[in-house]
Amino acid sequence: MAARSTQPDFARGHGLAIRAGRHGRGVFATRRFGAGAEVEICPSLALPDAEVGATLGDYVFKSGNDGEVLILFGFGMLYNHSPQPNLEYFQDEHDAITFVATRSIRPGDELTIDYGGEWWKLRGLEPD
Repeated sequence: MAARSTQPDFARGHGLAIRAGRHGRGVFATRRFGAGAEVEICPSLALPDAEVGATLGDYVFKSGNDGEVLILFGFGMLYNHSPQPNLEYFQDEHDAITFVATRSIRPGDELTIDYGGEWWKLRGLEPD
């Protein structure tokens, strides 16, 4: 059996890595992304919103279809919030979410999205 790596990053192709950040685990760039660049396409699984429990509810995305939420595969569920995010996302297809850089991103930058006011309101929290 091979020895387990002690490297702190979980890196995957395409210039993304999971690292410890300000809010726990986050996704960080390991290469440059220009403004408008596609950073990641995450396949998704649609579920009825009513079937998603409280803890998992913190990690799902609203679907373009009423009454559904999306569980994302890839790094999509791990992007942290920022009021000045460097990514935006689109549901171009029913079964995928695309994350695009809103500005230039350098290696080492944490990749962030805006969770939106409803996310915070439903949890009785204020964004930092």
